[in-house]
Amino acid sequence: MDMRISDWQKNVHKTAKEHGWWDRPRSTGEVLMLMVTELAEAMEAYRVGNPPSEKIPPFTQLEEELADCLIRLLDFAAAEGLDIEGALAAKATYNADRPYRHGDKLA
Repeated sequence: MDMRISDWQKNVHKTAKEHGWWDRPRSTGEVLMLMVTELAEAMEAYRVGNPPSEKIPPFTQLEEELADCLIRLLDFAAAEGLDIEGALAAKATYNADRPYRHGDKLA
């Protein structure tokens, strides 16, 4: 499927709304923590050797959980009217011009 990030954003939000995830108002904190939960599940998949996904073969559990995190992120961005695609491009350009290891401030 050849879609732009903005298309994915609209698509996953439509699916989330159709499946009841936006039937009530959701706090920003709740939605952000759901993203964190998906990352924690990705870490757990890695910790146990990254077995195959039972839900989306032939992918691994790590791939599945990272996809879940992206889906939650894009869903939230669509709900809030955020331009993640534009922000991603701008931030990647900014990062490309940063010094090596950000000037070693992250040693």
